[in-house]
Amino acid sequence: MIIVRQHAQHRARTHRYRLMAALASMLVLGSVAIANAHTELKSTSPASGTTVRTSITRVTVTFTGPLTRGTLRVVGPGGKAASVSNGARDPRNISRVLVGLKGSLKAGSYTASWTIVAADGHRQKGSFRFKLTR
Repeated sequence: MIIVRQHAQHRARTHRYRLMAALASMLVLGSVAIANAHTELKSTSPASGTTVRTSITRVTVTFTGPLTRGTLRVVGPGGKAASVSNGARDPRNISRVLVGLKGSLKAGSYTASWTIVAADGHRQKGSFRFKLTR
């Protein structure tokens, strides 16, 4: 009787250890998936470092995941604002921030600065440069 009870206790203890190991593995693997899920910059338009015509009408920044909100501001030669607003999330693409540009922009270097809050709550900011030519 004592041997049967000890065997049953050993099986229960082994089952608990296996269950705890499985749960720990799921937590670790789940953490890795969450860590890899952070939203990253996918592309910009115009592309960073490129030269485009002064006739462009907007600037966009696209990310790898959905955004809760975002802003985008463009400044040109002399630090003058080139964007018509602080930009916003694109209503047609929840992974993109866009801003319209003022008309009659001068040739020169421009800097686009963005801030976002990704759907996971992660806040990010960055910038890129491009040039305008006639």
